[in-house]
Amino acid sequence: MRSIIKLSLLLTVVVMIFFCLQLVFKSSKGGKYVSSHQSVVEKVEAIGRLELVKMNIRDVVEHQLVRQWLPNASALLIINGEAVGCIDLQKIRPEDIVISGDTLKIKLPQPELCYCKINHEKSKIYETKYDYFISAELVDSAYREAEKQLNKTVLESGILEQTKQNAVLLLKPLLSTFGFQTVIISF
Repeated sequence: MRSIIKLSLLLTVVVMIFFCLQLVFKSSKGGKYVSSHQSVVEKVEAIGRLELVKMNIRDVVEHQLVRQWLPNASALLIINGEAVGCIDLQKIRPEDIVISGDTLKIKLPQPELCYCKINHEKSKIYETKYDYFISAELVDSAYREAEKQLNKTVLESGILEQTKQNAVLLLKPLLSTFGFQTVIISF
């Protein structure tokens, strides 16, 4: 009988400590964040990238941490992301431009993904469950996985092919204003 009482007291103390710690870690009220910055511009670079396509993507992410003894922790997020396809004009070499009479042949570098990122201002965390003391880790992990999926989705959607098409649509009329009757663009 005494061992049951001791065990129940111990269990009660553990549960109380758990809830007290959760309140302490979850509550940031009463505190004040203070930051100080000493920013220095280290380097300024010329970027010769011609941005031609911008895609906005929305993704619903259900991310779980599968555990053996505790319930699986999960987070539900609505992700907004953006990606830009571009061509790096600095990669054009002199031999890529051929002028023959009134014909201009130009070979552009292959299109690339300039950036693919999550817009954190437009993204939302809708719910987390069973995330005892690991809420930040769980959400960070969900964002990392969402960024990988965003990159994959954008590439599968044909952003690089659309970048090629937009390059031709933009550059052909522009280059023809220099007096060329025929403008041939290849990649």
